[in-house]
Amino acid sequence: MLGVVIWSCQETGRAIVWCADHRDLAHYDGATRGGLRVIVQVGDLVEVSLMADKAVRRCAGLKMVEAGYFPDIAEELKGRTRAIAAA
Repeated sequence: MLGVVIWSCQETGRAIVWCADHRDLAHYDGATRGGLRVIVQVGDLVEVSLMADKAVRRCAGLKMVEAGYFPDIAEELKGRTRAIAAA
């Protein structure tokens, strides 16, 4: 599933992804791939595979599709006065 990173921590590699299905946000724990930490930034378009957790959706895998796809997404969402309709 595609999603856009709406928050990230450059120190830990953790991120929050807004998924294309407009359901609950997905949490990325900054998992390592081959010993290297995969770092994403706000606005990056990513492909995620999801797994169910007790309380949240978690990214089981994350792959960069396009860096800087929507860099202003966090500000755009903060400025919304109406709720975004689910797909």
